[in-house]
Amino acid sequence: MNPPDSKVELLELCDRLLDGEFSAEDRARLEALVLGDAELRRLYVEILHEHATLRQSASRLGPASLAEVLRAMPEETLEERKIVRARFPRWPLQLAAAVAICFAVWWLAPRPGDKALARLVETNGARWENSSLPTTPGSPLHAGRLRLADGVARIVFASGAEVSLEGPAELELTGANACFLHAGALTAHVPEKAHGFLVGTANAKLIDHGTDFGISTDSSGRAQVQVLQGEVELQHDRSGEKLRLLTKETATIAADRFKQSDKPDAEPDRYAFNRGAESTHAPTLTLTTAGGSGDAAYVVSPGTKIHFSDSLLLVKNGPGQAYLRKAFLRFDLAPLRDRRVAEAALTLNFEASGFGYASLTGEHVFAVYGLTDDSQDGWSADTLTWDNAPAFAPEAGAVDTTRAVKLGTFTTPRGVVSGTYSIEGRALADFLNADANRRATLIVIRETSDEKNNGAVHGFAGNRHPTLAPPTLRLTLEQ
Repeated sequence: MNPPDSKVELLELCDRLLDGEFSAEDRARLEALVLGDAELRRLYVEILHEHATLRQSASRLGPASLAEVLRAMPEETLEERKIVRARFPRWPLQLAAAVAICFAVWWLAPRPGDKALARLVETNGARWENSSLPTTPGSPLHAGRLRLADGVARIVFASGAEVSLEGPAELELTGANACFLHAGALTAHVPEKAHGFLVGTANAKLIDHGTDFGISTDSSGRAQVQVLQGEVELQHDRSGEKLRLLTKETATIAADRFKQSDKPDAEPDRYAFNRGAESTHAPTLTLTTAGGSGDAAYVVSPGTKIHFSDSLLLVKNGPGQAYLRKAFLRFDLAPLRDRRVAEAALTLNFEASGFGYASLTGEHVFAVYGLTDDSQDGWSADTLTWDNAPAFAPEAGAVDTTRAVKLGTFTTPRGVVSGTYSIEGRALADFLNADANRRATLIVIRETSDEKNNGAVHGFAGNRHPTLAPPTLRLTLEQ
């Protein structure tokens, strides 16, 4: 039995639910109460039933008082109640009540994201990558990420703040008056009603105090801020330092501090912090499968008689035994010499293959594996087949994990078969550092499968594509 205060709490929660003041925390607490005690479940169903009955009858009450309506209702005798109970066992009612509870909590309680945080107003020359939000102008935007490869996109938040995102950039919407800039640049116009608009970065937060401003950042959190008009406040996450900038003032954000510029109203140099870091602290190296002993190829399952490509590396996972494909990449690591990799990123440029229907293609998860068995690095694109491929596994969405290690995944949205996709992280850097023979083989598979075989075949540029770059490793080296 629940204590008396549980009933009081349930009544208070029901009041807030029916008054439209229900929060996500209220919803979780109500579910815990009603699903954990039969007596509270009955009380909850009675309250909702009473509320629904009153609402349904309200339009028929007219000018009559509630007392008159109650007097007009026939009273049920004790004998009638016994007959009803004898005819109908209680367990079906209890089961129905439980179903009603679950449905009512789901239906009546507000859910996060029901209300749009912003709207994508317009785009100019926009090319999108694997965004989790709609990219059609006029679309409402809920919590999620926008990845803009090229062009400009204008977004108006529910608060009234206006943001122009410049590609390449990745912006995450976190609130009706807040966002997080993972990489790239934006300019913002914040009217008076949207004061307090917040832009987060990896190292600091920018809080608007009525202004127009610009901010650019890279994925490490190094950033530059310029106030075009008005005032902003910067708050450093690590040091706790705060800095206020006024019209025409500029500052850079480093991992440990702010640095205010002594040249007000200077021409913005969005990538100055990147160039400085690369030239004095972080040497970089770019490798492709077209260099040195590198190579790139794909294999198809036995029985595949049509649909091949010389310029694209095809990947598909379907329900049949034929037309399955995996891609293999080899990078020549000799240019590394004895230097170690601090950070690594693999980039693939996808293009429509023309095989299958994109409209019948769902959201798909791709995985990249690194071949750990160096004895299999000697494969050739001219002789590679489904059965002799390194780390062979008969399933299209798998490899032999005794010979390969998973390095990362990326996801293509439903119906999208083009764009640039990447994986990066410590696992990829560690794999390259552990490679002994200076030849690194990566395997690209599609983990998810279409329900039917007429979905699109995904393809990304190989070594012979006329316009797109081949698979590319971008490496930041240790000192």
